[in-house]
Amino acid sequence: MSRVAEVKARISSVELLSTLKKSYSYKELSAILGLSAPILSRYVRGHVLPSPSRSDKFVAVFREKLLKKMVTDYIRLTNEGVYDLTRVVLDVGLLKQIAKVVYSEFEPSHVEKVLTMEVDGVPLAVEIADEFNVGVAIAKTERDLAAEDYYEQRMVISPDSVKYLYIPKTSLKKGEHVLIVDDFIRSGVTLDALVKLAEKARARPVGVFTIASMEQSLPRLKERLKLNCPIETLVTLEPPKKQPYSF
Repeated sequence: MSRVAEVKARISSVELLSTLKKSYSYKELSAILGLSAPILSRYVRGHVLPSPSRSDKFVAVFREKLLKKMVTDYIRLTNEGVYDLTRVVLDVGLLKQIAKVVYSEFEPSHVEKVLTMEVDGVPLAVEIADEFNVGVAIAKTERDLAAEDYYEQRMVISPDSVKYLYIPKTSLKKGEHVLIVDDFIRSGVTLDALVKLAEKARARPVGVFTIASMEQSLPRLKERLKLNCPIETLVTLEPPKKQPYSF
């Protein structure tokens, strides 16, 4: 690892600690990480950087023990029986840490573009694209008036409900390695449409990532898409008692 990469990793671990401090006290972090509260405080306040070995330990513990719990705790079930991920998708610090995990998982795929759908998938897609140092392509439910040519994909939401996704043809290139990102898989209709948009552009889907998915959605999506690439989610949620039809 180069000196610059090493320093970047150490700074990233401090950002991680700052994110954890929103949910855990110094006493709790001390028990989890095996370091005294005063030392952790100096890291969080930016007075000193942790060593490379400690930085690696922070990241490993976060990925293995804390990330899924933090995301799950942030997800709210509304009175209408709908899972609300607003707190997750608006927490920039948490999204940055999720993006680093996504980078470590999909880095071997040589991602060249991140594809998502408006609106809630955009913040995460931007953070992930920043980690890969690549651009973002955003599919919308209305045509972009500034684009002359675009790809269009039909989505059947229910037997009597149909929507369309549009993306400018300049957003995706032939042969481009595309990581498809969304915040939540419910029925999988949206991700199915995003995959088909990438295929229409003759780009190559190299992975799919979502923050959360319904319990049965991910296996069904994998079976339906039959993609030769990983499809990953951070947390799996049980169907709520009240579950209106949604895409």
